[in-house]
Amino acid sequence: MPEHTSVAGSLRPDHIIQAHSTCIWSLAYLGTSRSVISSSDDGSIRHWTRDGVAIGQPWNSDGGPVGSIAVSADETMVISGSMDGRIRLWDIKKGLIINDSLGRHNAPVRCVDWAPNGQEIASGSHDCTIRRWNLSTGRQIGRPMEAGQGWVLSVKYSPQGDKFASCAMDGVIRVWSKAGELLVEIKANDDDYWVESLCWTKDGSSIFSGSGDHTI
Repeated sequence: MPEHTSVAGSLRPDHIIQAHSTCIWSLAYLGTSRSVISSSDDGSIRHWTRDGVAIGQPWNSDGGPVGSIAVSADETMVISGSMDGRIRLWDIKKGLIINDSLGRHNAPVRCVDWAPNGQEIASGSHDCTIRRWNLSTGRQIGRPMEAGQGWVLSVKYSPQGDKFASCAMDGVIRVWSKAGELLVEIKANDDDYWVESLCWTKDGSSIFSGSGDHTI
């Protein structure tokens, strides 16, 4: 693998994987196999060993750039969200689509997340909505949630699965009940910088956010 020149004060990567032909939007790690799954603007999903060896062939969805992926708790399936607005379900071992249209938005899907119970997923889109989907039936759960002004950039279930958080281009973090009720709105910064990324602490009491103003 190519070597990376060390920069003072930085960590040195173990490996650099030459993975896709264009921008990589999302990564997921599989603890059982110690492998990595990636999705890209080139329209493919790829599976790699930790050392960067490709596992099988690229997964091609024909839905345009794949903006987000998430792995099921048992690490057997992946959900993906694409530019064509569709959410797809994949078998990791086979690298094949299980369901080509698990759910659908009216615009590109920017983010997806898997509920801890493994029975439902949430998705956020450029159509400014969050939607929840039943994995068994493929049907939408409840009504779309209007998630502020602009694209929904991240959606994350709490570790307990009783609520989830979202962030959007308007710089506001929103926390929702599992039933889709808006519980609280948090202005993440003084200016209207996008909030790009979210994660929960394990006890579900706190949220970390990453923003366009260069702060966490």
